[in-house]
Amino acid sequence: MFDPLYEEIVTNTSDIMAYMVRHVFIELVLPLSIFVAVMLTMFMDWSWIPISSIEREKGDSLEDFKKHILK
Repeated sequence: MFDPLYEEIVTNTSDIMAYMVRHVFIELVLPLSIFVAVMLTMFMDWSWIPISSIEREKGDSLEDFKKHILK
């Protein structure tokens, strides 16, 4: 079997297992974990983190940013 992504020939069982693990991780686990991290960041309630009044006056809060993004 030829692996076009890495341009190598897969000939034995250990190479096939490494090929499968590498592709499952790169094509499934890594993108899924990035997606879950972004979704958790966007949909978690971060208002429990105390910020000072100076930081509040500097710009939009995370809640305002989420409202703007989700419109």
